[in-house]
Amino acid sequence: MVEVTPQTVIMVGESRYCMVLLKERDGSRLLPIGMRVHRAQPIVLWMKGIRLGRPQTHDLFIEVVEKLGAELIGIAVYGVEQGALLSRVILHKSDEQIALECRSSDGIAVALKKGIPITVADEIMAVAAFRPQQSSTDGAGAESDEEEEKLTAFRDFIDGLDLNGL
Repeated sequence: MVEVTPQTVIMVGESRYCMVLLKERDGSRLLPIGMRVHRAQPIVLWMKGIRLGRPQTHDLFIEVVEKLGAELIGIAVYGVEQGALLSRVILHKSDEQIALECRSSDGIAVALKKGIPITVADEIMAVAAFRPQQSSTDGAGAESDEEEEKLTAFRDFIDGLDLNGL
């Protein structure tokens, strides 16, 4: 598993979709996660330091977990099914680890609010993450075959995402 942190949120054209970019903590790779704008809103607000006066759904979830005596310890993006990323909220209670399925957007929002780590499976990072293009000092800017292959895999991953289920 690779630890990541939310880097930024990018609107996809004029659609109702956006991409949350998760940056590898100990590296330069970025993993885009597509979601509808309304699902990204809590993430954007938290990243910008905007706190709403009333509790949101994520706040309720966090409070329920804590009132039941459990501790939120992490979010794991662990697989892909039909083009959608699979994620879990990981809890610890009474020497037991509990994994609850969640949307990646909800997991990211909870992680930001609680300051818990987000990890992504190595296989997902290998296929879907990319390195931002560095400016070339020689001005050529030509991509190697390896870089082009990774970009093709990334494009294929993005094209295969089922945005209707987000």
